[in-house]
Amino acid sequence: MSRFFRAALILSLVLAVSASAQGPGTKFGALIGGATLSDLAGGGITSNSRWGGTAGLLLGVNTGRTALAIEGLWIQQGGEDTRLDYIEIPLTFGPTQVLSGGAMRGRFYSGINVGFKISCSSSVLSCDNAKGTQWGWPIGLQLAKITETGSFVGIDVRYTVALSDAFDFNGVYNRPWAFRLMFGKALGTPPGHY
Repeated sequence: MSRFFRAALILSLVLAVSASAQGPGTKFGALIGGATLSDLAGGGITSNSRWGGTAGLLLGVNTGRTALAIEGLWIQQGGEDTRLDYIEIPLTFGPTQVLSGGAMRGRFYSGINVGFKISCSSSVLSCDNAKGTQWGWPIGLQLAKITETGSFVGIDVRYTVALSDAFDFNGVYNRPWAFRLMFGKALGTPPGHY
């Protein structure tokens, strides 16, 4: 990725953090975790899928009808014969919709994420060629049930489009789905105002 693109991402992260600290709207935080289903493709390679796990934290802010969120998470990707583990930092935004008379919220979102490889094991590819970072375009849907105390429980389904290769050769990239549960709470607001 170019230096300009990396600088734009860092600026976006700084703005997201400052918006959640100063801007209007309800701030929220959540523990997130679940399963991943991933395979590798590109460069003449198409692997069978593998199941893995993901877990992390989400911090966000509702600004009117849009929510902005930043996450820090561990995620397993790769394919049947290749295991790649990353620490990812997605920045997402998207419109929120009040459902069921205010008891539920829905959010379609998109954004950008950067992943930092923490481990690799493979019986078919050389892990020496695995890149240290990868970029992606997450696209997802969240549904959450809100309680009167301001806490929430929700589901999240996400696909991440690869914006960079996972390996230094042949254009091999990850194609991960994530199926997650969220357990969270509005931060610093009265109950019932999430």
